[in-house]
Amino acid sequence: MNDALFDPVAAHYDSWYDTELGSVSDHVERHLAQSMFKAPGPKVLEIGCGTGQYTSWLVQEGYEVTAVDISAEMMALAQKKLAAIEEITSKAKPVHWWHADITAILDQLGTYDGIFSMTAFEFVPEPEKVLQKLFSHLRPGGCIVIGLIAGMSAWSEYYAEAARNNPTSVFARAALYTKEEIGSWQIGVPGEIGECLFFPPNVQTTAEALSLEEKREGDPGFVAAKWVRI
Repeated sequence: MNDALFDPVAAHYDSWYDTELGSVSDHVERHLAQSMFKAPGPKVLEIGCGTGQYTSWLVQEGYEVTAVDISAEMMALAQKKLAAIEEITSKAKPVHWWHADITAILDQLGTYDGIFSMTAFEFVPEPEKVLQKLFSHLRPGGCIVIGLIAGMSAWSEYYAEAARNNPTSVFARAALYTKEEIGSWQIGVPGEIGECLFFPPNVQTTAEALSLEEKREGDPGFVAAKWVRI
């Protein structure tokens, strides 16, 4: 992995969530991923914390979070975001920040009640092997939940077009997997696959997007996968 890949885009990364398309996409992705992630204890490892969009949620849920990211610039923004939350939330547990490539620290990890990752495994080489190793760091009853942009969808084509138009785009380095490919990964136990983002990137309004989402027709643009250690 390239630790500089996300550094150049860090400053404007969160601007996506301020757009109408970004906001409604985030809404449905969050609903799916957050509904699937139920760690049985407090210790959680977050892989690819980015600017802290989900780190904030994990902390507010009461988890003790170890947040890993390969980008120092992204993590710096996450730290500012979490510092603001800690100021107003007295019960928030401090985040342990770990600037690292997850593939380089697999043997240094502790044990966790949950492992959570959103839109990071598109950039992790050999994700199946990495997930197998992560699975061994779960406590009994613990779960891994990862969210990914789905391959062979309107959204994967949207990001592929962005990469074609801009070869320096981070998505030029992304590998997008179909729900069938993700479901075939041998992690240790059978996985559960959740689906969302049933509206295309060229949807015109939030209302139209949510209407299409409710119909759940066609291929999903986003999937979340979950594995629970028995």
